[in-house]
Order: sequence, then C-alpha cells, then structure tokens
Amino acid sequence: MKPNMKLSAISLAVTMAALTPTTLFAAEAADKSNAKEEIEKIEVTGSRIKRADFEGVAPVTVITADDIANSGLNSISEVLQSSVANNGGSLNGESDGYTDSASSVNLRGMGANRTLVLINGRRQASFPSAAGGTSNFVDVSDIPTAAVQRIEILTGGASAIYGSDAVGGVVNIILKQEFDGAKVAAKYTDPTQGGGEQLDLSYLQGFNTDKSQTLLMLEYKKVESIQTYQRDDLYSPAYYENEDGELTWGAGPFGDAAPSSWSSRITDYSKVYHGDKYVNLSEQQCSELFGDKGIYRPDYKYGCYYDKYADRGLQSAYDRVNLVLNTTYELNDDWQLYGMINASYKEATKYKDEKGFGTSIYQDEVTGALSYDKYEFEDDNRFYLARRMEEYPGPRTYDTQNTKAAISFGADGTIGDYELDISWSSSYNKYEKQNHHMVSADALLDIVTFDPNDADPSKWYPHNELTTEQANMLIADSTKNSDSSMHQFQAVFTGDLMELSAGTVGFATTAEWARESYEDTLDEVTSSGGLIGMGGTGGKGDRDRVAVAGELQVPLLANLPGVKSLDLSAALRYDQYLDDSDVGGATTPQVGLSYRPIEEVMIRANWGKSFRAPDMHRLYAGRTIGFGGTDYPHPTIPGEIYEDDYRSLTEGNLNLEEEKGEFWNLGLVANITDNADITVDWWNIELEGAVKTISTDEMLADDSYYQTGNYNSCEEMDVVGYLTEYDDDGIENIACMRKGPINSAYEASEGIDTSFNYQFPETAIGDFKFKVAASYLIKKEYQERVDSDIEEQTETDYFPKWKGNASLSWSYDDFRATIAYYYTGEAKGIDLFEYVDANGDDVESMETDTLDPYQIVNITLSYYAPWDGKFTAGVKNLTDEMPPLYDERNDKHNDWPFYEDDNSSYSAVGRSVFIGYSQKF
Repeated sequence: MKPNMKLSAISLAVTMAALTPTTLFAAEAADKSNAKEEIEKIEVTGSRIKRADFEGVAPVTVITADDIANSGLNSISEVLQSSVANNGGSLNGESDGYTDSASSVNLRGMGANRTLVLINGRRQASFPSAAGGTSNFVDVSDIPTAAVQRIEILTGGASAIYGSDAVGGVVNIILKQEFDGAKVAAKYTDPTQGGGEQLDLSYLQGFNTDKSQTLLMLEYKKVESIQTYQRDDLYSPAYYENEDGELTWGAGPFGDAAPSSWSSRITDYSKVYHGDKYVNLSEQQCSELFGDKGIYRPDYKYGCYYDKYADRGLQSAYDRVNLVLNTTYELNDDWQLYGMINASYKEATKYKDEKGFGTSIYQDEVTGALSYDKYEFEDDNRFYLARRMEEYPGPRTYDTQNTKAAISFGADGTIGDYELDISWSSSYNKYEKQNHHMVSADALLDIVTFDPNDADPSKWYPHNELTTEQANMLIADSTKNSDSSMHQFQAVFTGDLMELSAGTVGFATTAEWARESYEDTLDEVTSSGGLIGMGGTGGKGDRDRVAVAGELQVPLLANLPGVKSLDLSAALRYDQYLDDSDVGGATTPQVGLSYRPIEEVMIRANWGKSFRAPDMHRLYAGRTIGFGGTDYPHPTIPGEIYEDDYRSLTEGNLNLEEEKGEFWNLGLVANITDNADITVDWWNIELEGAVKTISTDEMLADDSYYQTGNYNSCEEMDVVGYLTEYDDDGIENIACMRKGPINSAYEASEGIDTSFNYQFPETAIGDFKFKVAASYLIKKEYQERVDSDIEEQTETDYFPKWKGNASLSWSYDDFRATIAYYYTGEAKGIDLFEYVDANGDDVESMETDTLDPYQIVNITLSYYAPWDGKFTAGVKNLTDEMPPLYDERNDKHNDWPFYEDDNSSYSAVGRSVFIGYSQKF
C-alpha cells in the first residue's frame, strides 16, 4: 500500500521556492524521533515540488496545533495577528463599520488584500463586503481552532506559484485529516475587567477503515460583548473645571474627550420662529430628554451635550457554529479520492451609541414646504437640526449574519513515476447586516416643525420628546445583503525529471481555471440617500482567470569541498484575466538558490516578481452617495474649529491596472547543536501602482484635487477631486467630493526576521523548550504619486518597527506548562499637537508622537489524566496590559476608542482567566 499522499497535497501554498530534495535537517529530526528510515516528501507552502523539510529558499513559519493550544490565544485570527510577520493595520472585527465581525491578516504591512489566505492549499472566496468599502480580503475569524492541524506562513511574494494576492506572503491553514476515536472539549474564558466572556465547545470524531479516513468536527463558540463603560481606564467620565474656570465634562483616559454636540439643538438662521439664532435646551430639558447621558455645560455654546461613549462596543457579541468534514478513500495502491466540506454560521451584534444626526433643512418662504435641497425653492429659510434619538426603543446595534460554505474534492495518484493531483473547489460567503435606529429622511420632513407654537398634533418640535407613534415613524433600518463565490479547477503534475551528477531534478506543472464573483447590495432607501447620515457602497461583478505555471528544482553541486549542496529553484507563471479591467495577462518569474557548505548550515537567496489584480470592489463598485466631514481651524474666528460636512460620491474604476511587485530575501538557517537551531532572513518587497482610495485630508492637502471651476457638480466629474461652495457667512467650504480608487505610485516594505529554538537537556524536574522569534521593520514606504514625496510610515503612520514573541514550555510526566510572551514595539506617527509652550503661547503644529511598546504574557497549564482526559487552565494577558495611549497633546488622544485600533495587536480586553477540559474516547 502506498504512503498517504494527502500529506503532500494539503498545502498548496505560497512562494516559489523549490527546495533541496533531501534536507538533512529533516533527516536528523526523523532519526531522533525514530521515524521510518525513508523520509516521505511533502508539499510545503511556497512550492508544489515535494520535499523532506519545511526550510527552503523562502522562509516558512510553521505553527502547530500544540503551539496554538499552548499560546493562550482564543482564536485563529488572534494567532495570525500575533505573528511577527503581521504588521500594520488589519481588521479585528470591531473597528470597521463595513465589515463587522470579520478579521484579516496583513503580512509585511502590505495590506490584508495583498495577503493570500488558503485553506488546505486552496483559495477561498473573499469576504463579500469590502473592508472600508474598498478592499477585498479573506475573513479568518470563522476558522475553527479545534480543526487546525498546523498553519504555514510564507513571507514574501509568491505569485510565480499562486498568482495574484501573494504580495506580502501566504497563509496556508491546514485542517486535520484524520482522528482516532472521538473527543469532546470545553473551554470558558472570563475577562477580569468584565464583559467578553467566551465559551468554546467542540466535538471531533474519526471514522477509519482499511481504505478510508474520515474526520468530523463540530465547534460552537459564544462570545459576549465589551462596551466602553466596562473599561474604566478608557471611559472615566466626570465633570471638571477647565483652565478658564468653566464647568465642563470629559471622558477617556485623560478625561477630556468631549461629549457630542448632537443632543438637541436648532439653528434658526433667519430667526423666523425664535428670537435667537441658536436655540438650545435648558438644563432641565437636557436632563428630561437624555437622563444620565445628557451633559449640561452652561459655559459652552450649545449648553446640552450627549455622552456618546458609554454604549459603544469595544468587542462584538457573537455566536458561531462550524462544521468540518474531511475524508480520503484509497481506490488502489496508486490512487486515492479526497474531499472536504467546511461550513460556518455566525451571528454578531455590535453595540453603538444612540443614533445622532445633524442636517440642514430649507423651508419655502411662500408655501412653508420643507426640503434638504436648498436649490428647490426660489426663496428659502434655512434651519439646522441636530438631534440624538434617545426615544428609540432598546439599545442601538449593528447585527450581522455570516454564512460560509466551502467544498473541495479531487483525486491524486501516480502515472508511472509521476504524480497527478486533480481537484475542484468551490466556496461561498453570504453576509447580511442590519444597521438599526436609522432616521428616515422623508418621515422627518413630514413631521418636523421649527415653530415651537405649532398646534398641529401630528407635528414634532425637536426640543420636545418624541411620542411612541412619532418614533415609530422615524425609526428605520439600513440593510446590506452581500455574497461572494470562488470556483477553481486545478491540475498539478509533479515528479523527477532527470538525474544529474549532483542529484535528481524535480519539476511541477500547474494548470488552473477560476471564476470569482461578488454582489454587495444595499437596500434601496439607503442607496438612494433616504436615511439621514447613512451612506454606503454597493457593487457587483465577476471575472474568470486561467493560468499555467511550472517549477524546477535543480541540484547544481553536491559533496564537494566547501559545498555539501547547491540547489537552484526556478518558477514561472502566466495568468490571464478575463474581465472588464485593463489587467489582461501577467507573467511572474521566481528564482532561488540554497547553498549548504556543511549539512548543518543553509544559506538561501530568493528573488521574484509578484502582482495583484485590482480588488473586485475597486473595479465594480457602483456609484453611491455618502456623507463625510472634516474639522480644521476656523478661517475667521481664532481658536474655533470649523466643522465642514460634505456629500461624497464613490464609484469603482474599470481603468485600474494590476499592481506590480518585486521581492527578494537572503537568509541563513543553521543547526547550532543537536538541540538548537537559528534562522535569520533579510527581506524586501516593492510594489508599483498600488491601488488606494485617498483620504479627505490627503485630498485637501493636494491642490491637484481642487476641481472648483472645472466641473459644475460631482456627478459630472470623471476624476477624483472635490468642489467647494460658500456658506452663509461667506466661508468657502467643501460642497462634495468624488472619491474612488487610483493606481498610486509606490509602496515598499523591508525588514529582518530571526528565530531561535532550543531544547534543554533532560532534567530531573522535566523537559524544557525555548522558542523566540522577532521581526524588525527597516522601512515601510508609501508614495501616492510619482511626483509626490515618499512617506516613511514607520515615522508617520504608527507602524511598529519591532514585533516578537517567545515561549518557554515545560513538561513532566502528565503535566505541561507554557509561558508565552508577545511584544509589539513602540510606534511613531505624526499628528496635530495642541499645547501651551514655555512662553504661555498656544501652539498648533504637526509633531511626532510615540506609542509605548505593548506586551502581554499568557500562561497555560495542563494535566493529562489517566482516563484520557485533559484539564487546562491559565491566564491571558497576566499583567492586564491595555493598549498604549497617545500623547495628551496629540489631537487624536481624545478620539474614541482612545488608542490606535487599526493595529490588531492591541486589545482592550485586558486580563482573562480560562479553564477547560477535554475527554477522548
């Protein structure tokens, strides 16, 4: 009977490196563990040519199931985000309004959309709703921990092997294939600061015969929410006197995060119904309408303000169920069939502060009719209304439902001396979202009156409490229904090509066909601007891709003085995109060398090109209307802030081209002793034509985007830019912005990685093992256009230069213990600083802020009982570390959630304790 060939096919992964056919590191390890004399070659992420070792010309980090169990981390997304290669912003499911409950991984800081995520070596459908309304990515939050055998992380480009997306690297999550017997497990986690309780339940069952192996896994996870009021270090609300002796109120770590001015206020610009232009609530009215959330500051412009922080969600609540079914069946000694089903369903709830809005309403002087369009009437009176909808019933939430299903099946076997693997895979994602407590724009115009003496019982004066009937008329939901799919056929033909004096030439050839599609749909009312302050983005598109690729692994020299072995790896791939974009075809090469002067040392070098086809949503996003705002110093009133609200139009761009990258790495792998090994790798990634939607501030800082005078409206504009208008006070402000993706000029990342592993000699008190890994980011550059300055993001955008982790494990008889340490270094950024200098002068300047290092310690203890049971207990974040804070002078220091939430390494959960038990049958 032939060996189990699926060991080789489950990792189709990610770079290019065909490695040495017989790696002596693996041979030594096999001898020590009494493995069979003939080492079976397996496929490792980064090459489709099988080899006997994980180390090749491109670095691959392997995280085993035991590593995950001993890490103290609660999910696969946490494991991936704690990797030293994950740098820069990635989603954690809490901070992005477009993709609630989804998480991503961002290798080398090149973007989550430029990290290829595979399951069992196969592509997955992208998350249906684009991150930030722009970028497609693969959600890693729904992968069941109990089903993972190992994770292989390949860092660096791998387009010559896998095609698009593998710019920053590849993550290949390999699920368990077989299990002997059955196992049930339960784990409960409880944060000591409150909220966020988590329950994990799983069931594994193996069904094995002489010819087949089948694994069934069911997992259920329940996580409770964490709200701002449950974290005193972040919330801390209080009244106090400011430096001018005025009574004020603040929240946040420094106590000066201002309440919202959207409580209830009216601006009657022409004083039609009021004696004053600004019509505010009294202290009694403020308390009656908003209770404890009503903040009265008599010395401030609007008097009544609103506590918008307490009810905001720092972590979503969710329930998730997972199913994994993995099976193989041997047809004969040469061929086997395999298949996998992976499905999940997740319901999540994100808590929000109660809906508030601010909008201008115009009244026809002749008829009294109301409109949001000032051009509808020849003569009008303008009113501005700001209101917090505290009368809406129950808490305000964003609810989501994620459904995922993936199936793959195929056959692999031998044809003569060669191996052939033919497979089909399909994956489908569905994402539904309901944003509750919106405000119907039409209904508001129907019932609102700005006349406090209006006797019509059907009308509502905003300073009065809404009746139940009126609240029901105004309240509305915004809904999103999105889905995506990926279908792929793949054939991989591998084997030995010829014998050379230095060894055997190995080869692999690949042919692929794939189709991906997505549809992101908002309800008609939202997409037409029918909800106040609620915009969104939708789109629909599909594309086909065909590709062919080849790899060679050539032994050049062997067993010569000073040369134990010298091997060449080479790969070439061609992808043809059949869609409406300007991508067309892309050819990507890759070459690498591995040199061993002695058996215990390998020097590796790797170079190649990579590319990424534009995100589907960047291409096919439909025109949507949104709302934005920006603040800047008031142009005529010193010390005041001008709040500039505007209408935005966003649309896809079919003229986008592919992003073109180049990468290289140079490294050393060495077995220092029988018990110690070390790796050091220097790497570099560069990307031309990176696609990005620029921010409002970036647009305002560049005069080339100023289009006033060139177009009459944003609807007419076919370029990214903005138009201005003059308000009633004669101040030029933003009327509208046309936003969309562009091929920007340049993005790059460079750094050094190292790892060290040491197995201590046996002692009378047990066995000890030490691991440490670190990554240093030399540079992270971004240049928007060829003629703009290159920005060093480690100095401007809070990219930490250092990231590392370490663990010390102990085992003695049936006892195990692990201390795991995770480190994120200090991060620098440039923001607006506001302070009083030594001369007593008020200063506003762009200055550098430095976030302190962030480090957590996890402890995991376990006991293996003689009845096949296992007890687990531990502490996550032993020192109760909270995210680093901005400098108090930094204008961002009082912005919720009061820390750099774009960095997924930071967590506001704090210390957690956990206990678990598993039983094998």
